Formats: sequence, structure tokens, C-alpha cells
Amino acid sequence: MNSLHIEYDPRVINFRQLLEVFWSSHDSRQVFGQGPDVGNQYRSIIFVMELRSLDLAVVRKEREQTKSWGSIVTTQIQQLENFYPAKHEHHKFELKRNPFLLQMIGNLVEEELEKSRLAAKLNGYAAELSPPRIQTRIDGKLNEIIRKGWPILTQV
Repeated sequence: MNSLHIEYDPRVINFRQLLEVFWSSHDSRQVFGQGPDVGNQYRSIIFVMELRSLDLAVVRKEREQTKSWGSIVTTQIQQLENFYPAKHEHHKFELKRNPFLLQMIGNLVEEELEKSRLAAKLNGYAAELSPPRIQTRIDGKLNEIIRKGWPILTQV
């Protein structure tokens, strides 16, 4: 199972808002896959750590089901038991496939790359999954860098 472990500051974004992002960014009715990725490891699932989060996720799934026009929402919701990080070659996968972006942030070593918030944003950008506001900001920064030269990008 491929999954994300999301750590967030509830003073900045709350669990309900994260659920909105989740439900708006994928097809919750697709069985055993997302887009071109097919298989059990790609199915739609929400793992939660707290019972309150479980309740919120279930209510949000029910709301999604009422909007699905007869299709079944296949997203599963489960209590998280254990989380095992992916192998290092899977971390920041899309960013690592883009040498230009890696050079822009200074070809960070694996440990720094894994912890970098900028690298996380650029990974989403490389995968074309960034929110439009972030996509536009990164496009602007990269265009500016290309016009002016090649300094290292330190923030977005």
C-alpha cells in the first residue's frame, strides 16, 4: 500500500480542510487505482490516528456519496495501526526525475531532500499536482531564474 503520512499544524490547516483537499484531488469512485495507476496499493483510503478524525472522515465520505450520482464511493477509512516509510528511492520521486529542479535547489543530499519543505513543494510541482497558486509562484520564480541566470532557489 502506497500512502502519505501527513503532519500538519492545526493552527494553519485543520483536518476538515485536509479532507476537502483529499476529496477534491482524486476520483473516490475508482476501484483499485487512481488514474493510470492500477492495483490494490493505489486504492483510495484514509488512515486516521484519532477517533474524532475517523468520525469527521466518515461524515465527509457520506457527503461525497450523496454527490456521486449513483456511483459508489470506494474510499476506505481505517484507523492507522503502523506506518512504514517508503524506501528512499520513492521519496520526492517526481522531483528526482527532474534534474533541472534538483539543480535549482542545489542538489541536496538525500537526508536534506527528505526534510525540505521546498523540495516537497517542487515534487508536487513536478508531478503537476500543486495548487494553482503555488504552480503560478513556482513558474514565476523559475522564469525569473532562467532570465537572470542560475542562482540556487531557496524558497517559493
